[in-house]
Amino acid sequence: MTNQMTIKIKTKIIKYEIKGKGDPILLIHGWGGSSKSLEALAGLLSEKYKAITLDLPGFGQSAKPDPDWGVGEYAKFLVDIIDYLKLKPVVYFGHSFGGALGIYLAAKYPTYIKKIVLSGASYKRATPNTSVFGKLLGWLPPLIKKIIYKIILPQSDLYKVPGLETNFRKIVTQNLTSVLLSIKTPTLILWGEDDKQTPVELADELHEKISNSQLKIFPEIGHNLPLKYPELVFSAIKKFL
Repeated sequence: MTNQMTIKIKTKIIKYEIKGKGDPILLIHGWGGSSKSLEALAGLLSEKYKAITLDLPGFGQSAKPDPDWGVGEYAKFLVDIIDYLKLKPVVYFGHSFGGALGIYLAAKYPTYIKKIVLSGASYKRATPNTSVFGKLLGWLPPLIKKIIYKIILPQSDLYKVPGLETNFRKIVTQNLTSVLLSIKTPTLILWGEDDKQTPVELADELHEKISNSQLKIFPEIGHNLPLKYPELVFSAIKKFL
């Protein structure tokens, strides 16, 4: 059974879904995704757990974030949602940008996170100088800029979501490596060996620096591990929990 609802957090309307009953697990999608991205995984988890998915501000059917929001502001917003839904402490699953938010939460709000699962977490990025590049293309219509970025910088998420370019430019410069050593939350790291967006070396660094962590690498799978292979992710999570 799925319950689709909306809540209002600090003037922003947020869409979320709850599936199943039991201990809560919060699933947070990556940049450019929505609650639909992790729908299949949530369905599998709902057999035993209360799986909560949502559209982050600016994605899906949720309201846009303020233009100055970065990782910290998005994470604090998740804290407000965890409080509102009375989920504390919650098991947290984060993919890509959702994984970066989970890292920040585990480091800065440890009492809110019971256990954490990270998949392709984009906690730091090798960034081309998109700000200079963007200025050079500033006079072009948004659609043309998006096409050019797709050709020249195919891995860039800059124009994946219209209207969030300012947020993305801030987020892409935020390196969370310095907080990893402070994380004591039990952590499961799931990664695709062929991930091009967040290379597998990032998974090795997470495992090395997060003391209470486990690492599982899936061969011949890329960045969209939880989207394309939810059964594999579900099996690993079930053993971890």
